[in-house]
Amino acid sequence: MFPLSVNSFAELYSGSRVLLYIALSLANGGLFLFASLKFLLVLQQSNYRNGKYLGWAINPETPYMKRLMLLCLLGLLFFGVLNMCFTVVGYDVASYIGFASYLLFTSLYIKSESSVNVKVPLRKTKRLVRLSITYILVVAVVTFGFITLFNYLAFCIGDEVVALLRYAPLCLLPLAIPYLLGAANAVNKPFEELIKKHYVKIAAEKLASSSVVKIGITGSYAKTSVKEILATVLSQKYRVLATPESYNTPMGIAISVKKLDSTHDVFIAEMGARYKGDIKTLADIVKPTYAVITGINNQHLESFGSIENTMTTKYELVESLGENGKAFFSSDNDLTEKLFDRFDGEKYAAGINGGFVHAENVVTDERGTTFTLCIDGEKPAKCNTVLLGKHSVSNICLAAAVAYKLGLSVKEIALGINRIKSVGHRLELMPNNKNIVIIDDSYNSNVDGVKAAMEVLDTFHGRKIVLTPGLVELGRMENVANLEFGKVLAKHADLVYVIGKHNAEMLISGMLEAGMKKENIVLAKNLNKANAALNTILKEGDVVLFENDLPDNYN
Repeated sequence: MFPLSVNSFAELYSGSRVLLYIALSLANGGLFLFASLKFLLVLQQSNYRNGKYLGWAINPETPYMKRLMLLCLLGLLFFGVLNMCFTVVGYDVASYIGFASYLLFTSLYIKSESSVNVKVPLRKTKRLVRLSITYILVVAVVTFGFITLFNYLAFCIGDEVVALLRYAPLCLLPLAIPYLLGAANAVNKPFEELIKKHYVKIAAEKLASSSVVKIGITGSYAKTSVKEILATVLSQKYRVLATPESYNTPMGIAISVKKLDSTHDVFIAEMGARYKGDIKTLADIVKPTYAVITGINNQHLESFGSIENTMTTKYELVESLGENGKAFFSSDNDLTEKLFDRFDGEKYAAGINGGFVHAENVVTDERGTTFTLCIDGEKPAKCNTVLLGKHSVSNICLAAAVAYKLGLSVKEIALGINRIKSVGHRLELMPNNKNIVIIDDSYNSNVDGVKAAMEVLDTFHGRKIVLTPGLVELGRMENVANLEFGKVLAKHADLVYVIGKHNAEMLISGMLEAGMKKENIVLAKNLNKANAALNTILKEGDVVLFENDLPDNYN
């Protein structure tokens, strides 16, 4: 006999009980949302692509699944213990007592996860809000279905213990968090695509009706740096609107265009890509009259598949130019020079190595860089910048070529160069009160960026310490690239902290092969632990370089 005060299964779903089940289900949905913040972050950083997100979630190296498993086991154990202890108040009431332990352990899990530092915070966008609501509803529906199933099974079995513990299996439901979130994302995807198309269409129409000069910038690296430099230089004469930070997707551009008004003269769009056709999609929105290709390497080779695909994708920007379009290419990159040769329209090369705009007498030190800016047919200008490294001069030359063709004089360009500020997380000197040089290069994650960072490191005196997780998203070339990176580190650094296990083996092998002593290599589980260890040995005069930082969707 079923030990509850009901005579039929239908009585388990009377009006008041159904309201209780619904309340429990919705409460569980809300609880799951707060327990899923890390998973939401990774899904967001995966551009809401379920394949990449789930690949991270089911990876055996992902620690969050292990923590969820511990949460579930503790919750299940104490759920049963509490229910058994409170049978004196009646089986009907006692069967719900265990939810107190479920709530307690889930709350403890949420609190412990909130203390884990993330590299890039969760962006509270409208899309995230919509996904969160759908996620709560998906969890609520699944929870209600489980309650119905457990009630039915318990009623059919008719055993006292089974009836008492019929809700205990709900404690195992957190193990489904990554999959339920993926399901909610899949449910929302068609709707999100419609929203994206709507906003992108509005942005494209606004740009098409505007008289602003439209500039598109792409490349495997230095996109953000060249964009910021160009915006600063052009601001000497024009009112400029540029996509902020690394907003280089269709929605990123659409959001940026909202700020465009009749007072703007120039719009600069940074354009990122991971797959063939991505740049064409962005160029179709902006329809630029100026195209800038900064440099090409094996960054994102994992998604592009080959360097030829990378080149073809970047070239999509140049192909989008109309009859009066102008294309600008870095003369300091072999692959961009190949694209320069391929293009038949109006084109200009610029960089340290020569071209329409080039630099001479480049001198770099720990305070910045000085050089002579040479523009074809114009009197050279002496320039100073706080930017570190010769690669920064290459980026400046490329921006200067665009500015000159937009009507700025050499003097105006030089003044703009003198006003350039460091670009965040790209060889940025960080202030501190310990007489220690800290260089933040955490947003540089490609082979060319590594070479530039090592050149900058060499301009400083003192013990040189590098913290790095290595290079990622290089596909089949990743192991080789990190082995070579390790060899480079051995030549330029005195002490290296290798962050995480993802590239540790190849980095360490490269450093040892190049002659670095084993005691000068430290393997740290994460950046927090590396920083803690670093703080115990730092001394005045040290130079610390943070080279790359893995996104949160890497373990």
